[in-house]
Amino acid sequence: MRVDEAVIVRFCIFACAVAALGVVEACGAATPEATTAAQATSNTPEENKDIARNLIRADYARWDNPTQFRCLENLWQAESHWNHAARNKRTGACGIPQSYPCNKMSDWGKAYGVDHRTNPWPQIAWGLQYIDKRYGSPCKAWSRFKSGHGY
Repeated sequence: MRVDEAVIVRFCIFACAVAALGVVEACGAATPEATTAAQATSNTPEENKDIARNLIRADYARWDNPTQFRCLENLWQAESHWNHAARNKRTGACGIPQSYPCNKMSDWGKAYGVDHRTNPWPQIAWGLQYIDKRYGSPCKAWSRFKSGHGY
C-alpha cells in the first residue's frame, strides 16, 4: 500500500502535537524527516491507546465515541495487548494490529521514517485504515474476531 503525502503531513503534525505533550522527546518541522523524532519504541500500552485515540479524532471522526473505541481496545487487547513489539511466533504476524505478513506495514513505516516493526505509529495508522477498508468500523472488526475467524 502506498501512503499519500497528506497522510504523512497529518502524521507529522500529530507527532509534533504529541511531542508538545511530552509523549515523545522532540519535534522538528512538519516534514517526513521530522517523523524520525517520533520514535516511540518504549511506549506503554496506554500511550499506544492515546496515539490511536488521536489518530481516530484526526482521520476517523465517525469512530470518535466510547463504543467504537471500546471495540478497538478489546480487539487489539486480544491480538497484542497493545504491545507494539508483539509477534506471533507461529504465524509471523506482528505489532499492535497483528498484521500478517508483518511487512504489510512496511510502507507506512518508511513513509513515517520509522521501523514499522518497533514503532507503534505506523502500526496503529495501518491497523485503523485496514479496519476501515475491510470492516468499516472497529465494532464490526471486533464482531468478526469474536466469531472465531480473526479479523
